[in-house]
Amino acid sequence: MNCHNNWSHLVKTLALSQLHKDLIIGCGLGDATFNMNPNGNASIGFDQGLPNKEYLLYLFNIMKEYATQPQIGERISFDKRYDKKNFSYNFRTKASTTFFPFANLFLKKQKDSTKYVKIVPPCIEELLTPGALAFWLQDDGQHVKNGGVTLCTDNYTYDDVQLLKSVLENKYKFKCTIHNKNPNKGYFRIYISGKSLHILQPLVVDYFHQSMLYKIHL
Repeated sequence: MNCHNNWSHLVKTLALSQLHKDLIIGCGLGDATFNMNPNGNASIGFDQGLPNKEYLLYLFNIMKEYATQPQIGERISFDKRYDKKNFSYNFRTKASTTFFPFANLFLKKQKDSTKYVKIVPPCIEELLTPGALAFWLQDDGQHVKNGGVTLCTDNYTYDDVQLLKSVLENKYKFKCTIHNKNPNKGYFRIYISGKSLHILQPLVVDYFHQSMLYKIHL
């Protein structure tokens, strides 16, 4: 399916390395956040908790030429429920026209509102390269003890999750199912069968940080 206004074509022709594009698309599906402003600039934010600090540093080292700061930032919050401090780490890119096409792919203005909601780009099949898939798995992938990987797509609509599932099945020939993690709220997740690991692992392993290899059973 083609994306509106040909933003996918703009992404492909941007003066960014393929690794940068893969990271932005993959993390865009995952935990990254996008901010747009009216003058045609956009920035991208990356945030991970303490257990994933090394992974965030890996992302930062790839994106550091575009970052607003020379090193990752640290944020400390206090959880009164458990009487403990929580540490997270983050960085953000500079606002630039370079990132505007990505933001247009992943953000949709809510009806009768100035707010945006994150969506799955309709043309995700053409954008989901093995590299992008690898970064998405590192962001949203969850190791399943009995084999396989779950993608935590909780914040997407059922239609968006169905689209992602069909891309994984049609483009990469994975065996996938959708599970409703919370029937009351409709948190839909994609399970990639352990029977597909022999296809998945060699496809993405070269893009993985060593701290994340456990997610794909390596």
